[in-house]
Amino acid sequence: MRALILMIQFMTRYPVPITVDFTAEHFVGGMKWMPLVGLLVAVPAAGGMALVDDLVGRDMAALTAALLLIGVTGGLHLDGLADTADGLFSYRSRERMLAIMRDSTLGTNGVIAVVLAILVKYTLLRSIGPAGAVPAVLVAPVLGRMALVWHSASARYAREERGMGDFVNQTGLTQAGLATLSSLVLVGGILFLWGVQPSAVPWLTLVFHLPPIALAAGFAAYASRRLGGITGDTIGACIELSELLSLFVALLVWKYWLA
Repeated sequence: MRALILMIQFMTRYPVPITVDFTAEHFVGGMKWMPLVGLLVAVPAAGGMALVDDLVGRDMAALTAALLLIGVTGGLHLDGLADTADGLFSYRSRERMLAIMRDSTLGTNGVIAVVLAILVKYTLLRSIGPAGAVPAVLVAPVLGRMALVWHSASARYAREERGMGDFVNQTGLTQAGLATLSSLVLVGGILFLWGVQPSAVPWLTLVFHLPPIALAAGFAAYASRRLGGITGDTIGACIELSELLSLFVALLVWKYWLA
């Protein structure tokens, strides 16, 4: 339970008035709870989208959901996406890219990445059919946090330093497997509750999980080639990219499979 509380405190802006030591044991132990943290991030956005959609229509509903996803996390993962874009697209040496990613100054590539991420997320949310909008908002953050664990398990930390590197380097396939199991249960439950035919739930659950897992592992391999490993910024970028990919999969599912 303390590991779950730590993950909520670390990954969201929910005020949890309990002190938990930030240790490798708690951090690694909390990895299996990441999909549940994703669901906690998703619930306000899904509720806001459903409410605003009924009141004023899909355009404002999609914008509301996108803004609430940012608000609950404090933009933490968008910051990682921006820093990753600034570093990787600078095409400098490994050491220089890592230095750029640590610099708090936001560059052109980072601005472009954040603007495009928000715009694409809004467009996808606006485009998903009425029956799939709310479950898609619930599912995407769950899958994004599961992908985080696969990203961390697929490569070592790029910097030779204590702190985050100690925690990431202890995350392996066991944690990824447990996080995937949690995600399978949550995503399957969401699909079932939203009226998807029970016989289709296992297949759709699998369809939703394979793309973000592949993205997370592939992105880790790419970061390892360019940076020598992953960083906290690439983890944040992985979450954002996996959410976008999951929303795109949801768009295809509700347009062609569940239409």
